[in-house]
Amino acid sequence: MQPEKVDVLVIGAGPAGTVAASIVNQAGYKVKIVEKQEFPRFVIGESLLPRCMEALEEAKFLDAVKARGYQQKNGAKFEKQGKICNYFFNDQFTDGWGWTWQVPRADFDHTLAKTVESQGVPVEYQTGVTAINFHPDGTSTTTVEDKDGNKREIFARFIIDGSGYGRVIPKLFGMERPSNLPPRKAVFTHLVDTKRSMDDEPDRITIIVHDKAVWIWVIPFSTGITSVGYVADPGFFEQFTVHRKRSCGR
Repeated sequence: MQPEKVDVLVIGAGPAGTVAASIVNQAGYKVKIVEKQEFPRFVIGESLLPRCMEALEEAKFLDAVKARGYQQKNGAKFEKQGKICNYFFNDQFTDGWGWTWQVPRADFDHTLAKTVESQGVPVEYQTGVTAINFHPDGTSTTTVEDKDGNKREIFARFIIDGSGYGRVIPKLFGMERPSNLPPRKAVFTHLVDTKRSMDDEPDRITIIVHDKAVWIWVIPFSTGITSVGYVADPGFFEQFTVHRKRSCGR
């Protein structure tokens, strides 16, 4: 079977991959996205920054995202030992977006993927990259495998790796390097916050400094759900006992 041919193959259908694919597609090139997972799927990273709006605007995603009714985010609130510092994005010294969104990522990423498909970019889900062979002229042949184990090849002039934590190209070519930063662990959940203050929330993220090594995020969504997470050295969590509920059959 002859390899499928595209100008640009994008690995990953998350925000990086879909934004890149849209911009390349608008430039008139033939683009294809392969995504290892099925959408919608959950990932962390729910509170955007205003610079993200520039990318969404260039990719022509803004109308689709606005239609989802996500919580507008105007800044951030920092709390430490009872002291509060409010930061608003409009208090800036240069031109640019003064707000952004707080988004449930499963829905947000799915929205971007569906929008780029509507622009004419095909997205193949549950399709992973197993090998990449780069040719002397810089082009490449990528081997992909679907959920049923069927393999095939895609020839591309260029590859964009938007796989994020998947790090497809670094893993395939032994380019991964250990971080020189101290390890951190996050424990988080989604809950219904019955004490949400509508006066100074939910139009911002709240960041609470528990101590020098531990901080907490509080991200309200327009759905009424709030994302809460602790970030700390892994040893911080060892002092806590996890109690799991057990259900008994009748």
